[in-house]
Amino acid sequence: MKPYRNLKSQNLGFLLLLARVTVYVGILVILAAIVFFIVAYNSPFLKPMAVGGLVFIPYSTIIFFVSGLMAAIVSFEENYRLRTEFFLSGDGNN
Repeated sequence: MKPYRNLKSQNLGFLLLLARVTVYVGILVILAAIVFFIVAYNSPFLKPMAVGGLVFIPYSTIIFFVSGLMAAIVSFEENYRLRTEFFLSGDGNN
């Protein structure tokens, strides 16, 4: 599984890498929240803290949103770069 596998960038490769890594961080946060909720809910001593694990699910949603914004920036820049190269090559002067 490689997030944003259709995106390529000549100028913003690091931002694309950061967007991909951020997706994996979001997946880890949501999995950790679910695992903590299940473990805490099944433990008699940690049952009052079970809802605390669900607090991290909105955080993972924010992480996914930020990752999508970074990917969108990369996509816009690459589209603009390709369009500019097309016009500068002389093919777009019609």
